[in-house]
Amino acid sequence: MSPLAIFFLFLIHSSLAANTNIYNVQNYGAKSDGKTDSSKAFLSAWAAACASNTPATINVPSGKYLIHNANFNGQTCKSKAITIHIDGTLLAPSDYNVIGNDENWIKFEKVNGVSIYGGTFDGQGAALWACKNSNSKNCPDGTTVR
Repeated sequence: MSPLAIFFLFLIHSSLAANTNIYNVQNYGAKSDGKTDSSKAFLSAWAAACASNTPATINVPSGKYLIHNANFNGQTCKSKAITIHIDGTLLAPSDYNVIGNDENWIKFEKVNGVSIYGGTFDGQGAALWACKNSNSKNCPDGTTVR
């Protein structure tokens, strides 16, 4: 590839990067310790990305992020291109009673133009399945990701 072609590719990449707002969940208070509820931090990063008039990226660095319950609603989003780049793991509470019979653990509702890349969603369902397999009547339905 010629030096001139490389230069133009660099300019195109730079202009695209300059038009993308990046919102790191840790800047909104998310902790990657797997113990601290980071739901509010994720929702705050989402609100900031939605308020952007240009493409936005929500960055989730490496680590484990405990999410008790998060509803990402896109009804009022100005940005029509939100990328969620996850290098870490999103964890549901290990105690299934924390969420109980909530319908959803993580929910994306009325979103348009959202892309999710990478990461792991760990619902930590082993204890709930053990409860259900024991035929106990005290087990909640469980929750989902939609």
